[in-house]
Amino acid sequence: MSAGRLYALALASGLATCLTLAAQAAQAADLRIATWNLGWHMDNALAQKWLTACGQKFHQAGPEQRWAPMPAGAAGSDGAPTGWQLRWGRDAPIDWDIGTLPPCDLFQADRQIVPATAESLANRQRQIRELLAREVDADIIAFQEVSGAQSVREVLPNGGADHEVCSYEGHKVQRLAIAWRKTLGTSVQCAAYWPLSLPMLPAKEQPRPGLTLTLKVDGKLLRVLTMHLKSSCVSPLEDTQPDGRGQLAGANPHCQVLHAQVPALEAWLEAESAGADGLVMLGDFNRDLAHEAGQPATAPVRSAGKPADPHTPGLKIFNLWREVNDGVPASSQLQLLATTCPAASGVQGLCQAAKQRRLSRDEYNQVGHSSALGCRNPLGLDHVAVSSAFSASAVSKVALGLRGRTSVASASHPSALLALSDHCPLVAELRW
Repeated sequence: MSAGRLYALALASGLATCLTLAAQAAQAADLRIATWNLGWHMDNALAQKWLTACGQKFHQAGPEQRWAPMPAGAAGSDGAPTGWQLRWGRDAPIDWDIGTLPPCDLFQADRQIVPATAESLANRQRQIRELLAREVDADIIAFQEVSGAQSVREVLPNGGADHEVCSYEGHKVQRLAIAWRKTLGTSVQCAAYWPLSLPMLPAKEQPRPGLTLTLKVDGKLLRVLTMHLKSSCVSPLEDTQPDGRGQLAGANPHCQVLHAQVPALEAWLEAESAGADGLVMLGDFNRDLAHEAGQPATAPVRSAGKPADPHTPGLKIFNLWREVNDGVPASSQLQLLATTCPAASGVQGLCQAAKQRRLSRDEYNQVGHSSALGCRNPLGLDHVAVSSAFSASAVSKVALGLRGRTSVASASHPSALLALSDHCPLVAELRW
């Protein structure tokens, strides 16, 4: 064989190798996803209504002497308190629909309400936008506790021009939204998943629905579900008595609502895994899934039958994660990604310990302190779970630090500094 022919073959072989490596690299390209509960985040128009409503005068009226807005120009309004000055809480005697507007005690410093202003809210938006651009920088971002798509567009980099955003209308003001880069892929479908809202309940008692997104990414079908499940039923380790706080099958009314959401969650996973190349479930589960995943293999998952068996009336579920993630069908099997804390936060040891046990109040406060993660709900609520199509190279909290704290106005900042959220963003890097 001539030297020229050998050279040509070598060149062709080298080119083929390069093309193969390039194809493999493209196939294994990283997908960066994030989830963030933004804590009652509102679009500008709704925020202005909220500011006006909280700034109005209230008086005690009716036989129960409940606080209610005073008619404009009513006598005696000079000394009446505004919404910023009332004592709020879950059962506060105030005529106010939190399904329509957030309570007025949204921002607090040392347990005292800090009244928001248009300027302080605008500054908060700017900080969120900078954090999303520089520190989150994800291809797909799932949001919880936002008022809708517009509230997300207003805090995305470049005014949201580089992203698609979907949400839903109606239900309540705490909604879900998903944003993804326009260059990532083609949207097949994005819609609310209403079964998670338990539509059989009265409207006022219904929890939040889920939000699903189906994308075509490099020819692969990716299905995503984000959620914000019922709160106040966090961990089976809170109180190990059958009806103790955190027992999913117990008598606590919050746990009963979360218990009722389990079949809907499992139904989505089983149905949507069919034909999907990749699955992602992420968001605010309001449940410490690491505690459930870490329970002994012999611990019961349900009161009767196997986790893969159908749900029947009267069935009690003890372990949300193992009930939902039973591996039937095989395509529905998920991996719960272990969350780490950034090295700079100085609390990696506590973050690791929190996967196996309940932290003490002092330990929990240390993790959430502004010198560490800086968010009031730092661990155990937000999760990312993926199908076997993915491996994770990193799953980590993004520390808010001082940005998670509300501060009153001062000489150095004439407008109050408002906390970005009581949750820290959670970011995962995936590889197909």
